[in-house]
Amino acid sequence: MLNRVSWPKEISLTAMVIVVALATRVASTSAQPSRPDVARLDRIANSVTRVESKAGFDRGRLYGVSRNLTAFADRWRALRNRPIQAGAAEPATSGVEASGKPISTPTLNLGRFAGFTQSQTSTAWCGSSVLTFFNDTGSEARTITALAGITAVGFASSSNLGKGFAYQGAPPGGVNFDQTLLGSPTVACLDQSRFFYSAIWLDTLNNITGVAFAHSADGGHTFSTPIVAASKSASTDFVDHAWLAIDRVHSTMYIAYADLDYSGLACGTDPNTGSTIPRYAIELVVSTDAGATWSAGPTIIEQVCADAADPWATVMGPQVAIGLAGEVYVAFEAAGEDGGGITSRQIKIARSNDSGVTFAPAVVVAPVNPVGDGADLQGFVRSNEFPGIAIGRGKKNPGFVYLAWNDGDNSVPDSFTTLGTYNFADIRMSVSQDAGNTWQAPVRVNNNAKGGAAPLTDQFEPAIATDKTGTIAICFYDRRRDVNNFKIDRECAKSANGGTTWVNRKLTAASFPTEVGQDLLVAPDYMGDFDTVATDSTGAHAGFLDAFANNGAGNPNVMVDQP
Repeated sequence: MLNRVSWPKEISLTAMVIVVALATRVASTSAQPSRPDVARLDRIANSVTRVESKAGFDRGRLYGVSRNLTAFADRWRALRNRPIQAGAAEPATSGVEASGKPISTPTLNLGRFAGFTQSQTSTAWCGSSVLTFFNDTGSEARTITALAGITAVGFASSSNLGKGFAYQGAPPGGVNFDQTLLGSPTVACLDQSRFFYSAIWLDTLNNITGVAFAHSADGGHTFSTPIVAASKSASTDFVDHAWLAIDRVHSTMYIAYADLDYSGLACGTDPNTGSTIPRYAIELVVSTDAGATWSAGPTIIEQVCADAADPWATVMGPQVAIGLAGEVYVAFEAAGEDGGGITSRQIKIARSNDSGVTFAPAVVVAPVNPVGDGADLQGFVRSNEFPGIAIGRGKKNPGFVYLAWNDGDNSVPDSFTTLGTYNFADIRMSVSQDAGNTWQAPVRVNNNAKGGAAPLTDQFEPAIATDKTGTIAICFYDRRRDVNNFKIDRECAKSANGGTTWVNRKLTAASFPTEVGQDLLVAPDYMGDFDTVATDSTGAHAGFLDAFANNGAGNPNVMVDQP
């Protein structure tokens, strides 16, 4: 039985995906879908509408799945009475692809308007085994009419150190018709057989939402039916951006997530307007039995009330990493705190020395400027400043804590943006040598010239990792080769001296276009919230594997390459 859960932000994205997946299979000769199909989508839309109806709800604060889910609820009312043709099973995909080639395949056969987006990656590497998980609207389109749960997650596996991958399709979405695996997966491993993932979850029958968790004992060939690791009421909450990490030494698992709470239970109501005051929080749950059970009450790392004194306050985008002595680090972005305005944003980190039971107050790593127009990059790609985190390993700087983020530190006037400027993004990195207490001044990671005769361009959405040699890798999307700032490459930077200097290298053979607004199952400006760089968690191998989405085929497909 599922625990009580809250409604994730990612849910809004997936729910929208579900709606459109069915609604876009319109054929003049087709029959109305089975009533259970329509009822399932009705329940998802109604669940979203209940949250939207809360007096303090603010669509502008949503990101990831929740934004897409609210878009779905809006569309479903107009689409539900259309005749819809049930989706056909997708033909078998190709077997193994070489590293640097797509590991997911175009699924345009599922529909010309939906079901072909694979993006937002998470990779785990243990020994010779590698798994890459990602948001996959193709999986959603294939499972929408299934009698079991729907899933908007896909994955691929490698048994040869990431040199070749096999696309595996979707893991189980749930045990009944009302359970949905909404996306935003993260994956981790203990050895080359035991892999684990978390993702955003919804159960409309039991009115719960939150974070689902599942495991594999055979290197990712099969996965268990997901259980709920953290839950909230689907009537009042969105849950988003869950992140899984494993303390291998102490056999403990952690999942951090963002909770958007419109219940009014924590923050009350505004005495002047009577509106519910939203609560935004970063929370964490813990498992000490390989994910079989999770702590009943989450640890609150930081929470804010978006009241009259702090109307722009929010916290978002958590990532988790485990220190060499078992410390638990959670990095995240905070905005609008202490009376700050819409542009007042900070990169913060909190540490626990007691296995996640308590956390010291979060430390400000650095202020950060919003990128693009504060909501989207040029080309209408959804933007954020979420930090990535890695812990130093090997003989070089063991235990050092590294953070990477994108910073809109190159501003030009633009009267068509809310901010009055467009802020071109750079990749920034900072290091702490004392377990996250103090932080060095951020350094610029991308080494392209900017300003003067050189064009201003965006570098965004960094992923960071360190390997057994102590080398740091940061990979990101890069527009430096297009003076008009639209086309994208995948770039990776490495540092062998603790982040003092960086060598940049382009991974993609050709620049690819910005691709948004093509797949009705995702938000119009969606191109993913994050990617990851992986290194061998067992320490047996050095080096990195970078997973990312490439739009070169005209639609997003996941690729893995070696920086």
